[in-house]
Amino acid sequence: MLTQIDLNAFADYAFNTFDYSADFEDDAFAVTFDDQRIYVERKRSHFVLHIGSDTHKLPRC
Repeated sequence: MLTQIDLNAFADYAFNTFDYSADFEDDAFAVTFDDQRIYVERKRSHFVLHIGSDTHKLPRC
């Protein structure tokens, strides 16, 4: 079953919630957003979002 979230809304949430410091990179965590569980990999230049079987990249600011 495919799940969809509003990626723009999630980007706003991420911008206001996740630590963008370079001290925090190459780790992973999970969050619940819009009733969906999202596994997030934090990389140096971007986040990799795993939503169900879909994968998306979100740039880090």
